[in-house]
Amino acid sequence: MIVCSCYFGKGLFGSIDRSDSEAADWTKTPKYTLREVSNLVRKEGLPILSVHASRDIGNYLCSGRKSDMEKGERLIHDSLSLSSDLHAEVCVFHLWDTWSTHFDVNNIKKRFVDIAAEFDTLRASVENVPTHLDQHTPFSLVRQFHYVTLDLRWAALYDELSSFASVIDNVVNVHLRGRLQGDTWILDRSSFSFQDALDKIKNKWKYSGLFTVEPEGGIDSSSFSNFVKAMKSLKE
Repeated sequence: MIVCSCYFGKGLFGSIDRSDSEAADWTKTPKYTLREVSNLVRKEGLPILSVHASRDIGNYLCSGRKSDMEKGERLIHDSLSLSSDLHAEVCVFHLWDTWSTHFDVNNIKKRFVDIAAEFDTLRASVENVPTHLDQHTPFSLVRQFHYVTLDLRWAALYDELSSFASVIDNVVNVHLRGRLQGDTWILDRSSFSFQDALDKIKNKWKYSGLFTVEPEGGIDSSSFSNFVKAMKSLKE
């Protein structure tokens, strides 16, 4: 099933301290409480099957500061609480700082698993985001978790798509992160095409879980008709 994902991002409650322009932009966005977000979504009657937790969680967990780690844990709990309230099936997490070269994987895993255990009807899933941890790749990290989100862009970046065959039973969400070229999805800088990857995941590996479309660069009014055609091709 191809779905839209509710993104529980920095615009809701603020982000970890940064000096870059991206952080400055986020400070201008409205902030909402969990209850307000839930009420807004419910008011629109939107079916939310997947929630994406704040990308800052991994940064907090890897910072080495106790206060940051505690904030990361609160965000994990809040993300799962919102997901549960919206009756989502999956909540996706970035569990490490992609630039960090030193962090305790086992400690992060324990903290994450302990909190996720409070929400036993939800699948708390870890995405294969990039890493700079020595002797590790995104796949070697996510394979340690019970639920996995496979992002095609990151799998292409590390040329690790084939590795996911061994954990396909643990994959509960696939992120179709591609660029729209006309009405066709393109996967840039990859050893495999977008359609080949989709065919392998669905037909060869028999994956039948959630797919979340993440168009590279977004979609504007001028490209919306092509986006609709591309979405139709995915469903077919």
